Amino acid sequence: MFFVLSKIFWIVAAPSHWLALLVVAALLFLLLRRPRAALVCVTGAVLLILAAWLVTAPLLHSLEDQYARPAWPAHVDGILVLGGGYDSALLRARHAPQSNGSAYRLVEGLAAARHYPDARLMFTGGSGRLEGAPLSEAETARYIFTELGQTRMILEDRSRNTYENILFSKAIAKPKPGETWLLVTSAMHMPRAMAIASKLGWPMLAWPSDYITAPDSGSGDPLEIGNLGFTDYAVHEWIGLWAYRLTGKAA
Repeated sequence: MFFVLSKIFWIVAAPSHWLALLVVAALLFLLLRRPRAALVCVTGAVLLILAAWLVTAPLLHSLEDQYARPAWPAHVDGILVLGGGYDSALLRARHAPQSNGSAYRLVEGLAAARHYPDARLMFTGGSGRLEGAPLSEAETARYIFTELGQTRMILEDRSRNTYENILFSKAIAKPKPGETWLLVTSAMHMPRAMAIASKLGWPMLAWPSDYITAPDSGSGDPLEIGNLGFTDYAVHEWIGLWAYRLTGKAA
């Protein structure tokens, strides 16, 4: 139920969806010859863009700055790589992996596995789509790891969200007390993932990847459509973090 409600809520709450609705409403009101209502919608869209410009950089930094990338530990027992929405059906159709903003998680996981050849490399990802998917994200991970020469891996292919990523992976890995595990995910996603790992009693070392911001980066151009995508991402992570805490799924 939590998974379904979270997906439905985000369809309604995403800032970019509100912008699209305001633009469509403004056009409809113009067609209906209601200029004042159209002006209200246009004003709302402009205010939304300006708000995104003002708050996006602070929101991004507040997440990405929580866990700094550490030096290589002396010893690592395991590496857990979290899925990032890979489309394995497209991989099957095109015979080449799909790329998205989370692809570098796999690169970082493989780099860590090369650095610690005796460590267990584990990938977790089923499908995060509300309607499900015919193939799990783990299919893409298997393909990429194998293509790059990594044949030793553990795949978890049932999880639908971050909580299930770590819950199901822990059940498979059965980490022992005192073991050192790296948690590999995007820097933006790391606070939520680490809070869940802590709640589930799995001590892990944060190993963030694919940063979006530099330490001194600002908000950028408010008219760039990509900035609203970053706003969606940041708002999604903050809402997700607090939702998991309020429902007892994260520390």
